[in-house]
Amino acid sequence: MSTYQGYPFQFSEQFQPIGIPQGRFQSTLPVRVSKFADQIQNEAEKVQEKLAERLGTNSKSLARSGTTTSHGNIISWIFPECPPSWITFLAEVAELTLYFDDVTDTLDKASHDEILSNALASVPTGEPGTSDSSIMATFSHFLDIPDRITFLSELEDVFLAQTAHVGKSMSFEEFQTFKIRHSGSRLFANLIARFNGQQVSQQERDSIAYFTDKLMLSTSLMNDLNSFHKEFEEHSARGNIETIGNVMALLMSGYGYEEGEAASIVKQEILTLEKQGLEEFHAWHSSNLAKSPNLVGYAFTVLTYLGGLNYWMSHSERYFRTDLRTTAKDRATLVRNSASSVRRLKNYPVPQAINGPDTSILGICSIFSDCPSNTNNFERNGQEAASEALVNRGGCTGMDLCVAPYDYIRSLPGKGTMARMVDAMHAWFCVPTESSETIKALIVMIFNSSLMLDDIQDDSLKRRGMPAAHVVHGVGQTVNSVSYMGLKVLRLCEDLRHSSACRKVLYDELEALFSGQALELYWKFHKQCPTMSDYLVMIDKKTGGFFRVVMRVMAAEASSPIPWDSDLVRFISLLGRYYQIRDDYQNLVSEEYAAKKGFCEDLSEGKFSVVLIHTLQNSLTADRVRGLVFGGARIGMSDEIRSYILSEMNAAGSLEYTRCILADLHQRLLRMLDDIEATMGENKPLRNLILFLKV
Repeated sequence: MSTYQGYPFQFSEQFQPIGIPQGRFQSTLPVRVSKFADQIQNEAEKVQEKLAERLGTNSKSLARSGTTTSHGNIISWIFPECPPSWITFLAEVAELTLYFDDVTDTLDKASHDEILSNALASVPTGEPGTSDSSIMATFSHFLDIPDRITFLSELEDVFLAQTAHVGKSMSFEEFQTFKIRHSGSRLFANLIARFNGQQVSQQERDSIAYFTDKLMLSTSLMNDLNSFHKEFEEHSARGNIETIGNVMALLMSGYGYEEGEAASIVKQEILTLEKQGLEEFHAWHSSNLAKSPNLVGYAFTVLTYLGGLNYWMSHSERYFRTDLRTTAKDRATLVRNSASSVRRLKNYPVPQAINGPDTSILGICSIFSDCPSNTNNFERNGQEAASEALVNRGGCTGMDLCVAPYDYIRSLPGKGTMARMVDAMHAWFCVPTESSETIKALIVMIFNSSLMLDDIQDDSLKRRGMPAAHVVHGVGQTVNSVSYMGLKVLRLCEDLRHSSACRKVLYDELEALFSGQALELYWKFHKQCPTMSDYLVMIDKKTGGFFRVVMRVMAAEASSPIPWDSDLVRFISLLGRYYQIRDDYQNLVSEEYAAKKGFCEDLSEGKFSVVLIHTLQNSLTADRVRGLVFGGARIGMSDEIRSYILSEMNAAGSLEYTRCILADLHQRLLRMLDDIEATMGENKPLRNLILFLKV
């Protein structure tokens, strides 16, 4: 047994990286290697041969983009403490993961979503989804992973990131946030920790996220740097260059940097993040802070995983291929070099190709093609140009500022429930792909805009584990962004074939949404506990409205309006009830929710829920609970008070009562879906969504 920084290692030893070509960028993170590296290599080669046979492809071609390099196999470095008994299985998981990533990264959205849908079907059942795809034929290997539901949920988040919007409107800072939240490194570091038996709560992981996030981000940027040429080639071949979610592409297309300049910036960011992360890790490890043995082990697992991954990337043929057809000249087409159309990157010089605009009015006018050439229009247009140019010198236009809060919240990780609902309704309503994508865009706009407004009205400081939009951009700017997105929704509606009917649906359901929100705000402000029936009416108007608007807009676009008294409308409204009650319940009992929003955050916000209403109606200490929730300043409610209220909820049977309601609703949803499918046809995406939401 050996030690590193006082931590014992059983199956690995320190490793001095070798074989990195001269001049290639190197990480500063420490690397360890498994004592069973030869065995891992042999098993990996067998896995590659079996996988190639199963997929009907060439094993050498598969190996070139797989886990093996001329110096060993990736498992030897990213999981140096891998017990011998897990080698074969993990070799398969690693190989399949890289294959998954390659095949799904550039897929069209329909094919991508089919794979994700089948993956989701595997989560609650433990059985691989049915599909003719050779990709899904390999998916059964993931089902043997410890705590597969957690793993597949995290894997789903990584998959969603592949089709998430990473466009020119996203800032470098927002891109970094996006990378942290959707990191594949987090997924596999957590997986390896589970294999090591390091049971660490989300709260414990969050306590060291201030340095683990930096280290994971540095590795994500390293991956982007190394894979840029490969990704550009693959996206070029598929004709979807604009969807590259790579930091190099962002710096070139969004900021106007040439490839060499962008690479220098990324390298500097990596080194800075590694330096800060390592310093903070060592300070934490040597401090007197309370640390469980599992948390210490998890921190070392993250460190060795990232160091090993960086070393593997530095010499892997997967990244540094010699058969690429695209050239630096091709990649240069990404660069935007108009000073009026690129952002400014903080703490870095402007691109060499862009001369900083003259601050004189003549210099400002020269930037804009529509700047007046005659003096009659000079004053009016010149003032507009000057204003816009001054904003541009700060790195964005007025429109950038208008959409910035929305782009920020859109970049945060979510489960994409509303987008999935559009896909699910597509199974029942014959709508052109262009229309369904437009509907998806406007529904997501409405949903995310409502979240921004909700966070302001609820005094929420966090959303999806990150600062809320109004915390980052200010209340005024966020409200302005919400208003603008409402205009965008109406404009998008005009692109639909049956825009008038769809617009009528939007008006109906938005009216219901605002009405439901008004009820919730009224109860909160007046500290008035609603009856359970009134609370369900609010849910039907607000949360149910989101699900209904998807169904009704899709039906309107398909010229198949749904009667209000139909089974489908009742089913969708019931789904809205389940979704909201589940969300309220999880806010109180889920570690994942606590990590993203805060422990029992709904209590500090004074929000009613089925659990709280039942407690206030049935608890012997109802008056005491009411006083704690509504009697004083809720902002700053201590964890001790929240824990006490939660214990009283449990004592009153309110948590069990809510669990029973959720179980009953879930069973009713599945029964109703069976009946509806008998007349409307199978709807696998919707069934998968319902199964995945089961508590």
